[in-house]
Amino acid sequence: MKTLSPLLRFLLLVAAGCGLTGCFGFLKPSPVNTRYFVLTPLPAAKTAPSVSAAPVALGIGFIKLPAYLFNSAVAVRTAPNEISYLDNVLWAERLDNGLQWILAANLATLLPTDRIRLSAWQPEDVTVEVYVTVEQFDVDSTGRGVLVAWWRILSPGGGKTLKAGQFRAARPGPVLNTDPQGAIATLSELAADLSREIAVGIKAGAP
Repeated sequence: MKTLSPLLRFLLLVAAGCGLTGCFGFLKPSPVNTRYFVLTPLPAAKTAPSVSAAPVALGIGFIKLPAYLFNSAVAVRTAPNEISYLDNVLWAERLDNGLQWILAANLATLLPTDRIRLSAWQPEDVTVEVYVTVEQFDVDSTGRGVLVAWWRILSPGGGKTLKAGQFRAARPGPVLNTDPQGAIATLSELAADLSREIAVGIKAGAP
């Protein structure tokens, strides 16, 4: 068997040592700059609106989402039946929780009221109950955001449907992978549009 020359053995030892200690750091993939986002509520009213009756007391139930929205990464619709995710653009909280909090904050501004219960309450604690089931909530590869959801306003205890409807809206906006902050703002605006429609339903249907 042919033996290795001392120089070749030395070079092999150096290469093996660098592989163990990370001498070739330039070959490592660059770290991903991960960013975390939450939805933004409507700005608070600058002046308190006049109130002609006692403020409505709201119970806002859990927001139901399709399974594809439980990924911590923000969803991008690349085709009508295809979803991709950006691994460096993540939700800072579960999206169902985030939508519930945003809906509560927006309705507190729109109605206005500070009597809001989330997820669990006694029937005597609320005037109406609000439930939302989301069908679609994402942006596409051009930055266009879409929100499709069903909403119901029920009497306390759920004995009677006071108002119900389907919300469907789209907004243009920045592309997620180049301007994630702008794309999340587009989704926040869609959540605000849904809140406005539900607020109208509450005003029309609440006792």
